[in-house]
Amino acid sequence: MRWSVLDTVLLAVISFYLIQAPFTKVEESFNIQAIHDILTYSVFDISQYDHLKFPGVVPRTFVGSVIIAMLSRPYLYLSSLVQTARPTSIDVQLVVRAVVGLTNGLSFIYLKNALQDMFDKITKKKKEEKEEKDIYVYDSVGSWFLLFLISSFHLMFYSTRTLPNFIMTLPLTNVALGLVLLDRYNAAIFLSAFTAIVFRLEVSALSAGIALYSVIFKRISLFNAIKFGIFGLGLGSAISIIIDSYFWQEWCLPEVDGFLFNVVAGYASRWGVEPLTAYFTHYLRMMFMPPTVLLLNYFGYKLAPTNLRIISLASLFHIIVLSFQPHKEWRFIVYALPSILLLGATGAAHLWENMKIKKITNVLFLTILPLSILTSFVISMGFLYISKMNYPGGEALTSFNDMIVENNITNVTVHISIPPCMTGVTLFGELNHEVYGVNYDKTENSTVLKDMWPAFDFLITHEPTAAQLPFENTTTDNWELIGTTKMFTGFDPTYITNLIFKEEVNVLSLLKQILFDKKPAVFLKELATNSIVKNDVFFTYKRIKLDERAN
Repeated sequence: MRWSVLDTVLLAVISFYLIQAPFTKVEESFNIQAIHDILTYSVFDISQYDHLKFPGVVPRTFVGSVIIAMLSRPYLYLSSLVQTARPTSIDVQLVVRAVVGLTNGLSFIYLKNALQDMFDKITKKKKEEKEEKDIYVYDSVGSWFLLFLISSFHLMFYSTRTLPNFIMTLPLTNVALGLVLLDRYNAAIFLSAFTAIVFRLEVSALSAGIALYSVIFKRISLFNAIKFGIFGLGLGSAISIIIDSYFWQEWCLPEVDGFLFNVVAGYASRWGVEPLTAYFTHYLRMMFMPPTVLLLNYFGYKLAPTNLRIISLASLFHIIVLSFQPHKEWRFIVYALPSILLLGATGAAHLWENMKIKKITNVLFLTILPLSILTSFVISMGFLYISKMNYPGGEALTSFNDMIVENNITNVTVHISIPPCMTGVTLFGELNHEVYGVNYDKTENSTVLKDMWPAFDFLITHEPTAAQLPFENTTTDNWELIGTTKMFTGFDPTYITNLIFKEEVNVLSLLKQILFDKKPAVFLKELATNSIVKNDVFFTYKRIKLDERAN
């Protein structure tokens, strides 16, 4: 694999996003808890696994979690040699998520190299055939792909997330797209079909698209397309049935079970439905700000070799098929985003290297390219600043643990209600039980919870006052509020409005104030402080003991 400075920058940016937002949300909970259990109890003793206590509505695959846990073990072993006992295992969670990010990052680099190799091969062939008139330079196409990728928010922020779409699924679909660029169509169909049945069944739309357009463009026969698709589905099904049936203690093929529950039975629609065109009119527009890459796609497609056209049309086919599912999320079409970036990079490289500077319009075109990347990066930093405030459960648990450690409290039980558990609480964030003896209860059943209530010493809950706590008539006498946790809840435009609409302020004076009087960093800090609204959402309570109440 060829390596460049931008490859290193890509991994560094992914790591930066990870460090800025170390906690996870409910959508990531299954995999992060599964990885924790695999690392803690091994695969040979599943009696204490979290999924047996909280199984969810349908089984989900353990295959990705097993792979990430195996890849994480060498790093965890090395860290254990230089690190003494630690209060929590949150650093292990960071290592695990870093490994997820590494798999995604390396797959993007592989795809970049495949794109560059394809164009280099075409250019070399044309030079050998002495087609000087039709030779265009694309030496920077891989770099443009990485620049567009690095400046985007969604792919960078979510590359370390333990969502099922990013644990092995996106890396493998990226490799499949790269295989098409390298003329290995049979392998691409096999790999994408395998990925669909094991990790995420919606990938089958992308796999079908690759097979369909490979046949249409006469790169493979229909027989081979079907054969290698069946091979991928067959091998994937066998692996998933064996591994997942072991962990779930019953015969299952999770992706098929999930498809029957969410799509056939229609339960996914309970999470919201959107119009048929939502992916095109809303989600793609949201993910590419400014829309430079989208605008370059038409130009890039006209210049694209057949290989690139195949994966581009396959990705479009994937989005169209997924559009018929009423419930929509951007991560369902994430496997199509690399193809959009590839076309954008093709258009950008052609303009940057082959456009002659003869007119002022040409200069403007070339200026827009780096300027759009810079703008996209600034927007991404704004998204990151807001997004890292959306994990109050993790913040609340960290504050609680700090209080326990600082006050040397041991052998207590804390109940954590559902909302904090959905916004950052994981098993990795719990204190070492052998040292502190803290029991973290996450009981959801109200009947069981009522019986357990008297045993709780602390609560982390969404109830803002002790009077609203359940199961007691005199909760205000029994519980003391000891901490609150804030979360991003919106914007207040007052500060920026007052700044802009002052009588003595115009565009030039405002720019002078930002750049010279206050300086950009100071201005941005003031803007964030005065414009971003954060409110208390979670509350930590301590039970008041009888002797304390008497005093």
